[in-house]
Amino acid sequence: MKIISVNIELDKHYDTVLPFLKKENPDVICLQELIEADFEVFKKELGLDGVYKPTDYIYSPVYDGPKNVRHGQGIFAKKILSSTYEYYVGSETNINRSFEEYFSGEEGRENHVLLSAQVADSSGKEFTIATTHFTLTHHGEATPHQLENLEKLFGALEKLPEFALVGDFNAPRGNKTFDMLAQKYKDNIPAHYTTSIDMSMHRNKHNKFENMVDGLFTTPGYIAKNVRLQDRVSDHMAIVADIEKV
Repeated sequence: MKIISVNIELDKHYDTVLPFLKKENPDVICLQELIEADFEVFKKELGLDGVYKPTDYIYSPVYDGPKNVRHGQGIFAKKILSSTYEYYVGSETNINRSFEEYFSGEEGRENHVLLSAQVADSSGKEFTIATTHFTLTHHGEATPHQLENLEKLFGALEKLPEFALVGDFNAPRGNKTFDMLAQKYKDNIPAHYTTSIDMSMHRNKHNKFENMVDGLFTTPGYIAKNVRLQDRVSDHMAIVADIEKV
């Protein structure tokens, strides 16, 4: 089963994201920072089933589009059998508040969801695919807060059967947060990749923190093959891989 995961950075790269996804024609696509209103657009453009959960309102001062809309994670597949989600940080109630209520104070501003889907490949084999967009730190360091949230993510993951987990983890390979993930689940990004940030498309061309922050992790029941990173898609490189059952 072919899978692709990519942080698409809101609506900034549709001219490269959509043609890439259509050309690759994967069985499953996981997107982070997908604008809520564009979820149905992607379903139609890709001709796939989909599930979606929002996690945040757009508030970045460098974003020149509307700032009263939400973004989050989406999973698209040729056949979705079922789906689950858990806000392991924050809550669905938080993110369902209005834009004005959401920004009226600090409480309830952080929300992270683990979105998963039971999907079937062309032969009928069933797989569990999960995705998340994890806690950001200023310089990619493993802060106590990030590590606390990691334990909450582990708690949510333990409720799933065997799975493949993809996403933007905001935790560079080699720091404590990433290492804890890699100790618990298999890190499938080949070692020769040193960064998943595409500096040719990133807004900060002089970013000093070029690191492997996007991941593909599997439990023992799954094997990832032909794993590669694809540039010139978004400000993060796309993860492309084939997932098989042991």
